[in-house]
Amino acid sequence: MENNIRGKGNKKASDLLELTDKYIKKIETAEEVCIEDSIDRIFAEDIIPEVNIPPFVRSAVDGFAVIAEDLSENKTIKLKVVQQITAGFNNKLQEIHHGEAAFVTTGAPVPPGADAVVLIEDTIEYAGGYVSYDKKVEQGSYISPIGDDIKSDIKLYSKGDKIRLCDIAALAGIGYKKISVFKKPVIGILSGGNELIQPGDELKSNKIYDINTTALKALIKDAGGIPEVIGVVEDNTESITNALITADKSQKYNLLISTGGTGASFLVLDNKEITNFYDLIPSSIKKAGKLYFHGLNLIPGKPTSFGILNANTPIFALAGWPYSVIITFDLFVRPFIQKMTNINNIYKRYPEITAALKEEVRSEKGVRKYFQVKITKENNKLTASVIQPPKPPSAARSLSPLIKANGSFVMDEETVVMHAGEEVVVALNDYNIF
Repeated sequence: MENNIRGKGNKKASDLLELTDKYIKKIETAEEVCIEDSIDRIFAEDIIPEVNIPPFVRSAVDGFAVIAEDLSENKTIKLKVVQQITAGFNNKLQEIHHGEAAFVTTGAPVPPGADAVVLIEDTIEYAGGYVSYDKKVEQGSYISPIGDDIKSDIKLYSKGDKIRLCDIAALAGIGYKKISVFKKPVIGILSGGNELIQPGDELKSNKIYDINTTALKALIKDAGGIPEVIGVVEDNTESITNALITADKSQKYNLLISTGGTGASFLVLDNKEITNFYDLIPSSIKKAGKLYFHGLNLIPGKPTSFGILNANTPIFALAGWPYSVIITFDLFVRPFIQKMTNINNIYKRYPEITAALKEEVRSEKGVRKYFQVKITKENNKLTASVIQPPKPPSAARSLSPLIKANGSFVMDEETVVMHAGEEVVVALNDYNIF
C-alpha cells in the first residue's frame, strides 16, 4: 500500500475504525493458566464437559426421598424410613419400595426407586423410624436429575468467549484445574515531551508529570493487553524515529501507542528544511514506516494518527492531552486490542443510560464532539448537566471535567445543537451514578 495519509482535513471516526480493522492481527498462540487466574481471559478452545452436573440424581433440599405415587392424595400417609443419606454418602444406596422413604440432606444422592423429595419442614412427624406426610407430591419434586445443570458432551463455551467469575465456578464444577487461553497482546507505550517527568519524582520548574503513561497502562490492562513502557522520548524526530524503529524491529509488541506530538508544529522542520507540516510523531511514523491516517473531525482527539511501521507493527499516535487520550483510547484503541485477543463480543467498560439534557449544547457541523456530564435524578427522571471546562475553553486540556463527571455523551457529525430536555445516550464512567 502506498504511503498515503487518509484523514487529513475532514475524516470521521468511522473512517479510522474502518481503516484500522484491516490491520488487526489476531493472537495465534495460547497458554495454560489456573482457572482461578483466568478471569477476563479469552478461551483458546471450545469447552465440552466430560462430566454431568450433577453427576448423580441428588436432592435439592433437606427432606425425605419418596415414591410420589405413595403420596398421590391429600391424606396422611406414614412411611418407613429405611435409610439416612448425607452429602458425600459412600455406602451402597438401597432401593426404596412402596411404603418406604429415605432421609436425605441437600446435595445427597437420591436412592434408586425414589422419584421425589419432600421438605423436612413440611412433614407432620418423624419418630420411631417413620415419617408422616399429608400432602400430594408431584413426581420430580426437589430432585435434580443427572445433567440437570450442565450436560456432558454438549459445548458449554466457545473459543473466543471471555471468562467471567461464574465461568470459573462452572469450570471447577466440571473438573478443570487449568484452561487454555489466548496470550495477551503486548502493547508498547511511548510518550513524547521534553517537559515530562515520572510521577513520584520531584516536580521541577516548567515540568509536568507524565500522566498519559500511567493512564494508558491501566487502560491497556482493562482492555485485555499487557502494557510495557518504552519511555519518554525527546522532542525531535531523530530520537522518536529511532525509538519507533527499535521497538518495531524487536518484534515484541503487538501494538504501539504514542502520546503527544501529533498536532501541527514547527519542531518538525529538521535542519530548516520544510518537508511537511505534520508534527513529530506523524513525521517519525513516515520515516519508520507508513502513515495512513492523520487528523479527524473529532473533539477531543482531532490530531489522532495511525500507521504501520516497516516491520509491520501497528501504531496509534494519540494527542498529548490526558482527556483526549482517554476518549480516543476507548473509541479506537480498545476495540483494536480486544479484536486482537480473539474475543467474540466487543464490550464497553460501563453501561449506557438515557438522560434528559438540562441545558442547550452546541457543536460544529461535521465534527464529532464529546461532552462530560453529571447525572442526577429529578422527579424520578435522569438528567444530564454538561460540565464546562476551565478557560480557555478546551476540554481536551482539562482533567477536571472528567473527574467531576459520571458519564459522557457524543454529538455526531450532523448535529450542531441539542436543546434542554432532549434525551441523550450517556456512557457511564462509573456504576455508582448518584
